[in-house]
Amino acid sequence: MKTTGQGSFVFVHNEDLRTVPESALSVEINLHGGFAVDKRPSEGAAYYGMPGRGLIRVSPDLSQQQVIDIPDDLRPLNFHSTKIGLFDGKTSLFLPANEDAKVAILTLDGDLQYVFNTPEFDEYRKEGVAFNPTDTALIGDTLYVADGYGANYISTADLEDRAWTGLFGGKTEDATELGKYETAHGLNLTPDQQSIAIADRPLARIQISSPTGSVAVSHGLPEGSWPCGIDFTQIGGEWFAVVGSLEHPDKSRPAPIYILDAAYNVVSTLRPKEDLGIDRADHLHNVVWHEHGAHTFLLCQSWNPGYYFVLQME
Repeated sequence: MKTTGQGSFVFVHNEDLRTVPESALSVEINLHGGFAVDKRPSEGAAYYGMPGRGLIRVSPDLSQQQVIDIPDDLRPLNFHSTKIGLFDGKTSLFLPANEDAKVAILTLDGDLQYVFNTPEFDEYRKEGVAFNPTDTALIGDTLYVADGYGANYISTADLEDRAWTGLFGGKTEDATELGKYETAHGLNLTPDQQSIAIADRPLARIQISSPTGSVAVSHGLPEGSWPCGIDFTQIGGEWFAVVGSLEHPDKSRPAPIYILDAAYNVVSTLRPKEDLGIDRADHLHNVVWHEHGAHTFLLCQSWNPGYYFVLQME
């Protein structure tokens, strides 16, 4: 059986877990989002957006997927990422629509709860400044929204008051400048849940920011890689991260997936197309950890073309 990766992080392609609903296969080529895994005890389902179909739920064992009905006007939108958190006392999905300048909040059953539109700050009133949100994160009742395809601010909103409260960051093309981003593409909470890890894609780095925007440190990835996001898990009492890359440092090669240790060093490089023969895995847009039973998986999305696949750790 073909494998990819090194050391303790060697994976195989589990083709039996490619269970995209038949009704979604015709639009899968447009898949351009990210996964959220419900990590509550006794839960474990995963969720992702599919433009043209809306939302899809993946069973905890990854063996089944189902399309979730959502309002008609939301179904065509591209939900660029998916996150799970509490809103109005309900476990909800936070869905930034990068092409439509909004963040929709839906229940797990697809009912619309609220929509945050373009932040009402002076920075967004300037001519030519766009709001194209790409990812979100939650700390308590504060929602963080990365505007990775727009002005590259990280905006904050109070979920209880349903109001924007502030922003930090902004645009830079200088890899030595901290606290700003060329493309703040993906973000997630660090394992201590106190800081935000932000994948600054073209600058090939992960910036760690305090909740107020004071950057503590920047961690570089292989120069020329384009990290799309970062997700953390604990294995054997140690923390590890996974990063899907849109580009390979050598642009003539398909993009890799990086496994990082707690110090953000690359400990394994996975090559889904070169090593495993996954033909549509040219560019990795989102990769997250998923645990079920005694098994560790990676849920993977490629983009342009869009494709769903699952890697299983040996």
